[in-house]
Formats: sequence, structure tokens, C-alpha cells
Amino acid sequence: MTSPQRMCAGCRGRADKPTLLRLVWDGGDGVLIDERQRLPGRGVYLHAECAPRALKTRAIGRGLRRSIDHALVGNILLGHSVG
Repeated sequence: MTSPQRMCAGCRGRADKPTLLRLVWDGGDGVLIDERQRLPGRGVYLHAECAPRALKTRAIGRGLRRSIDHALVGNILLGHSVG
């Protein structure tokens, strides 16, 4: 059985859903990383290495259809890649 495919917000390439990070709106200015990919609401998927590009092009905010603080999101993603 094949895994569902999702599009990366950074590179716009398709990949298996489990290999991508899922981001969801946190109700404020930022996002949460949905580790289990099960939180309710609209999500944006991306490769961890595509995060800088997605932030630069504001693709995460567009994908979530929200105005978000891109600096805050960048810090969240940076913290996730380290820890």
C-alpha cells in the first residue's frame, strides 16, 4: 500500500506524507508543528530543508490562509530541526 502524497510548500514537489512536516495555525500569529499529523484544521506540508524558502516566499501563510508572524514561525522551525 502506498502512502498519500502531499505537496511541499517550499519546493512545490510531491512527497510521501510521513516524510514531510505538517504545520497548523496556532490561533494567534504562529503555527504549531503537528508531529502526529492529526491536529484539526488546515495544514501546510514541507520538507525540513525547504523551510527557509517557504518562509521567504510567504508560502506558509498563504497555505494556511492566515496572516502569520514569519519570524516566529522561522524560530519554531529552527528549534524543531535542532531538537
